[in-house]
Parts: sequence; C-alpha cells; structure tokens
Amino acid sequence: MDYKYATIDIETTGLERYKDEITWIGIGLAKDLDSDLDKIYIYEAADPKSMRKFHKRCDWLRKNKISCIWQNGKFDTLFIEHHEGIKLPISEDVMLMATAYDLSAEHGLKKMAKTYLGAPDWDIKKKDKTSRHRGTVVPYLKCDVRYTWQLFQFFSYNMTAQQRKLYTKLLRPAYRTYRDIERNGLFLDLKALEEVKKKYADEEARLLAELKKRHDINWNSSAQVAKVLFEVEGMPVIAKTGKGAPSTAADVLGKLARQGYEIPKMLLEYKDAATRNKMFLNRWADDCYESRIHPNFNLTNVVSGRTSCNSPNLQQVPRTKDIRGLFKGAPGMILFEADYSQLELRIAAHYANDKTMLRIYNENGDIHTETARLFTNGREPTKEERNKAKAVNFGFLYGMQAKKFVEYALNSYGQTFTLQEATHIRELFFAKYSRLLPWHKEQEMLCEMQGGISNMFGRFRKLPDIHSSNKWERAGAARRAINTPVQGSGSDLLISAVTQINKELKGIAWVGATVHDSIIGECRIEDKDMVDATIRRIMAHPPVLDEFGVILKVPLDVDIGWGPWGTH
Repeated sequence: MDYKYATIDIETTGLERYKDEITWIGIGLAKDLDSDLDKIYIYEAADPKSMRKFHKRCDWLRKNKISCIWQNGKFDTLFIEHHEGIKLPISEDVMLMATAYDLSAEHGLKKMAKTYLGAPDWDIKKKDKTSRHRGTVVPYLKCDVRYTWQLFQFFSYNMTAQQRKLYTKLLRPAYRTYRDIERNGLFLDLKALEEVKKKYADEEARLLAELKKRHDINWNSSAQVAKVLFEVEGMPVIAKTGKGAPSTAADVLGKLARQGYEIPKMLLEYKDAATRNKMFLNRWADDCYESRIHPNFNLTNVVSGRTSCNSPNLQQVPRTKDIRGLFKGAPGMILFEADYSQLELRIAAHYANDKTMLRIYNENGDIHTETARLFTNGREPTKEERNKAKAVNFGFLYGMQAKKFVEYALNSYGQTFTLQEATHIRELFFAKYSRLLPWHKEQEMLCEMQGGISNMFGRFRKLPDIHSSNKWERAGAARRAINTPVQGSGSDLLISAVTQINKELKGIAWVGATVHDSIIGECRIEDKDMVDATIRRIMAHPPVLDEFGVILKVPLDVDIGWGPWGTH
C-alpha cells in the first residue's frame, strides 16, 4: 500500500535517555491527510524479534521517504538514536504546530486532544507508563499514536498562512537544531568539578557550623528560623507569608542584613552555598554522559516565546568563574560564548522608535554610559556609575515604578537608590528617552484591540486579562503587552541565528547550549578565527529577518568570548 505518513511514539522507563530504557514503540500509518490511520504497529523493546521488525520498518520509512510525525519528536528520536542507533527525521511535530497555532495554550498531547478534538482522557498512572506491562501500556500507546495523527490533521487544516510560516520557517528548523544541540552537549571538567565541589561543601559546612553556634536549630526550617530572628533576637518583621507568619524569604533576609543584622547575612551566604551544591555541583557528575552535560531545551512551554532549559538548567548556573568555568572545550577544542549585546534594549529602541536610543545604537555608542550621565551632570561616568545605569535601563525600560525599582536595583544589581533618587532618575530617564512611555501606551491600546500582542515575526500571545475589570490583572496584561514582543522577538532572533550557525558550521563547530541571549559551543582550536567570523556574520543578521521581511532600525552587536565559560 502507498503510505505517505507515519505517526511514531515511544514509551520509556523515564525521561533521561542515557539512564532510562525504551519499553514500547508505536507506529501508525496513513495513506494521505484525509484518511484515518490504516494500521498501528506495536514493538516491544525487550523482545529482540520485535525490535528486528522495528529496524526493518525504519529502513522502509527512510527508503520510501515517509513523513514521520511526532509529539515532542526531539525526545523520541534522541531516545531511539541512543538505544537503537537509528536516526529518524522529524518531518512534522504537532507540539510545534500547536505553539505556532496558539502560543498561550498548553501543548501537552492529552490537553490538546481534549481541547481541539474533544477526546476523552486516556491517561494512566505514571508507574504504569514506565512499566513493561503490555495490557496497560499498549492501549495507552495506541491512543497516543492515534491522537497525534488526528492533531496533525487538525493543525494542517486550521493553521493560518502566518502560523504555518512561523512553523515551517522558524520553529521546525530551530527544533531540529536543538536536537543537534542536545546531542552535542557541553564538555565538563570532571576533575576540576571535584575540587570546586569540595570548596563549596566546606563553605556550606562552615557557615552552618557558625549558625549552629548562634542557635542550635534546623536552619532549613522557615518556622524555626522565624522564631529565632523575630522572637529570640527581636529583629523587626518586614513582611508576612500568605498565612500571616513572619516571612524569612531571601528579600527579607537581605533587608535585615543591610540593616546590620549579622545572622541574616550568614544565613543568606549559607543558603547560597547550599543551593549551588544541591542544584548544580552535587548533581553534575551524575548528569554527565561521557564527560558531557546534555540539557533539554524547550521551545514550546514559555508563553513569551522564549526558550527554557532543564535537566540541568544551565540558565540558572551562578555567574561565578569557578563554577561556570567547569564548562570548557574538550581536549583539542576551545569553547566559545557568542552573546548578543543589549539585545532587549536594542529591540525596544526599534519598537519605540526612540530617536535618542536609535542614535546611540546607530553611532555604535553605549547606552549605559549615556544613561549614567543622568546622575553625573554630564561628566564621564565611572565604571561603578555605568553599572548603576544598567539597573536604571533595564528597570525602567518596561515602565517600572520608582518604589519597585528601589528593590529591583538592590536585589538584581546590588545598587542602592533612595525612593527620592529613584523618582527623580525615573523622570530624567523618560525625559531622555521620550518615546518609551508613549510606546507603552500604544502597546496597551493595541493589546486591548486585538486581545493580545504579536512580536515582530507575527507570533501572537493572547492576553485576555487586558479586558479584566480587576485593575491589577489588567495592569499585568499591559506590562506583558510591552515585554512579550521584545523578549519574544529577541528569542526568535537567537534561535534563527543558532539554526543558521548549526547549518553552516556542522562538522566544524558544535553548539552545546543557548543561555538567554548567548550561544555556547566549541570548535577545534585551529578553526577559531573562521568560526568567530561566521558566527558574527550570522548573528548580526539572522535569516528570520529576511524570511519575515523585518528591517531593524538598529544594528545587532555580538560579543564573543573564547575559553572556559564565564572566564572572558
């Protein structure tokens, strides 16, 4: 029979391909887009005879150029590749189609099947999914395969031309690139890791011992800490929890520490060391496969359109040189980090059409230095004053009020402003960059008219709260109408750039991660100059700009550092 489509899904014992196993594989075949699945074949991974049939089926799929359709195919294909040595294409992926169709909706298979197809809930318990029990897993797997096919039919018929363009020109190529990125991973210096682990383990133990000398309690218990701080030590209660108890949150401890109290300062240092150990250092050796970390990157689960990362989350790695520096080029290789300079500010300048911001960027100026002159009376700012201006630029860019800015500047940048100073600088900031506030209002009005907002490439985010009678809900939607297009457009520029870099430099450079506005990878030392020039050219003008006919009013600037991560 002439089949054109194959819908494929797998069941596994867990989510980590280097540790877990495939249990079952389902393949459904269809002749054309209008037909139902003709057959569903089930293969048992533990049965050699069944897997020989699966391998033959895969050979047949490739020979006949059958379109392979998935839900989260990056996960499935990497599992199959690792355990069976078979590389299957991601021809189509309904999770990505759903993201282009409705960025704000949930993109899990069962939720989509219920929402778009009116399907019943066929879910089973997690322990049953990870089992090898045929009677439980196989009927479940068949439903996964069947509804994946039906969702593909639904999106194929219901996506607009703009949504299909986003899917085919941006999301699907980027998703395939991130499969390569996850396969590549980043080299981790395991020997150096042991030394850094010991350093922070010793620091955690030392700080805990000092706290124990003060009060012999469980310093990881919020209730016991609150009793010591506010009842025994008599410190002022700054905030309360939702249940009315005195808060010991990090921002509260920070305020107490800045008031001169020593125990909150020690407790923050202890928590910082403990978090570094638990979240990163203590797990990285276990996360490694053949000396490389292979994180999972998500293109579909952040409503602003940005990417996220997990297992492990490299986007939260502390910015200390000894920890980030554990990631370096493998022997004979050198690591690079290509970072967009002030990407959000540049995109905001484009959107707001602010003549001062546009002039600064088009004259290759430095906006942090320009902003710093607001509080130096025009004098050339010092390095510290320029750092203070970073808090001002990023804090007020989206319209933050002075009172909140005081906390933001202190918590995010370690910069101190009085409320009076913040109010005055806010006025100066919006006088200098006079198109920002009118742009904010325009975005709010546009969001109200459309019920949501698009980024510069047409990715639309629904924001129904813009019509809410609750002023706080409406205000939240208005803020998102400003920052979503900026952050989402920045993310799309990055994933377009990394897709092109991966395409042009395949076999020469190996991208292993993207972190916020940067691309991290490695190449042979002798290829460094060529790789550097290629990355700069692509990131300065990612293909998505031409694909969607966008002309930026500002240049994109890139900083590239070479050597261990975070050390340049």
